[in-house]
Amino acid sequence: MKLNKIKAMIPVATILFATSITSCMDDLNDGNLDPNVTAEADINALYSKCYAGLIMEGNDGSADFTIQDAGRSTLLRNIFNFNVLPTDEAICWWSDGGIVDICYNQCVPSTPTLKFLYYRLVSNIGFCNHFLEIAESKGADATLIAEVRLLRAYNNYLMLDFFGDPSFTTSISAEAPKQAHAYNSKYVEGQSYSRAELLAMGREYMFNWVKSEIEAAEPNLLPAQPKNDTEADYGRVDKAAAWLLLSRLYLNAGVYLNNDGQNNPYWAEALNYAEKVIGSGYSLFDDSKISAAATSNGYKPYDLLFMGDNGSNGASCEAILPLKQDGVTTRGWGGSRFFIAAMWGESDGKYTTKTVTNLGPGTTDGSWSGMRCRPEFLEVFTSSPATYVGKTSAEIRAASSDDRAIFYGKGRTLDLATNTSYPQGIATPKWNNNYSTGATPHDPTDVDIDFFLFRAAEAYLNAAEAEIHINGATSTKAKQYMDAIRNRAHAGVKSTYSLSDVLDERAREFYFEGYRRVDLIRFNKFGGQDSYNWSYKNGVADGSNKIKFDKSRNLFPLPSSEIMANSNLIQIDGYSEIE
Repeated sequence: MKLNKIKAMIPVATILFATSITSCMDDLNDGNLDPNVTAEADINALYSKCYAGLIMEGNDGSADFTIQDAGRSTLLRNIFNFNVLPTDEAICWWSDGGIVDICYNQCVPSTPTLKFLYYRLVSNIGFCNHFLEIAESKGADATLIAEVRLLRAYNNYLMLDFFGDPSFTTSISAEAPKQAHAYNSKYVEGQSYSRAELLAMGREYMFNWVKSEIEAAEPNLLPAQPKNDTEADYGRVDKAAAWLLLSRLYLNAGVYLNNDGQNNPYWAEALNYAEKVIGSGYSLFDDSKISAAATSNGYKPYDLLFMGDNGSNGASCEAILPLKQDGVTTRGWGGSRFFIAAMWGESDGKYTTKTVTNLGPGTTDGSWSGMRCRPEFLEVFTSSPATYVGKTSAEIRAASSDDRAIFYGKGRTLDLATNTSYPQGIATPKWNNNYSTGATPHDPTDVDIDFFLFRAAEAYLNAAEAEIHINGATSTKAKQYMDAIRNRAHAGVKSTYSLSDVLDERAREFYFEGYRRVDLIRFNKFGGQDSYNWSYKNGVADGSNKIKFDKSRNLFPLPSSEIMANSNLIQIDGYSEIE
């Protein structure tokens, strides 16, 4: 793996307080970035590392922590594993790392992949802490400090969302970190509490800390302005990233503060920050922005968000936080490459999946043959998912009233059967490394697709949902936001939209991007209910059964290895200590 493109995002301002970018690259290549090592740190290297941790494994192909397969250590891959695979959206048949257990809502503290998520977040937060501890003494610009504060806040937001009451620290120390609840002013050391009470205090503390940290960072961030991959600041967070993260935090405040996604005192704040994004320079990539070449090659605007040239084909007008990948200079196993390889497959040396324009994946590494769609998810696109069976992506696109229906059913079944092979379930070639212009990617194997971690589309759907909560389904403002999303996809619009419509729209817009678990929890359609069901929910193959797993499973447990290593930690409510 190479990190040159990540390093190249270091702005000119950093050169003023460091000897050279070359020394930064040397530090990265030498691996001298362990925040627990006292050697003199290179501020540029740390700054780059804080960004790289969102999509890269580590330095020179190795991971930032001990793991047999470095590709499994990446944040993006683990966001997919834990926000998509436990839901109605996707399923995987791989037996390694406890992936099937995650798919079946049966993750436990000893599940191997759970450690990869937790250690990635701990690692990312550690690098951010290290940068922030030395930044001022190294003469770091206030904008760079603000960026890293926002990146640290995002990683801690994920800790809140996945674990509720994780370990928490803002400094580099040899002492074992305490759990978040211990920092809540309501917590009295030595007093007896139930695990549910500790969890509530941990969630409350993390929510307030993340909120205050984003608010503190926002004034010094770059102005909200979209860029393409030829511009120096492409890939850096700006004010719009802070606004969208605050909108997301407030949208889910009911979950974090009341354990009930619909009991939310912050709908107005979620709407306000979403509308700040909508009113900025970022916009939906639609027909008015797509090139004639892309159109003549058979593509729709939504397609270009997930293609090899998405940093330059115009789609980056929507990319509030693009994570940069390049087949020559920035490449790895668990970033954008994962989103092709894990979703595509081959048989007898031929790809068994094709794009909407009947092309292959645009990379020779497109055959991990793992992820497929659960049939219940497909119902947000069609009342008859069985009609997808036997059809190519091009045929499904031609018959669909929504451009986002990017699925492949030829040689496949709708039913997941025993979940033991790739053809069991409909595939999606949503990501591919082809260029919309027909140009050749930079490398035959490693991909050029930048992953748009934050997209402007989220602001529109956050705003619509919050607005309906505030002013009801007849709100003209909510209709305006929903119509914009649906018009981009050439889907029909409605006279009014309900909250259920918003949930379905989020599924259509963001499938396989890492949103679904959070959305289902907010709508009380995940743990603790049996009104909405799906195939292999809680491991039961028949999705028509009324199946319920405990609401405590809305969160994941702390890894057994952490519980055993740190006596300050208490397992999350609903889980055994180290099962």
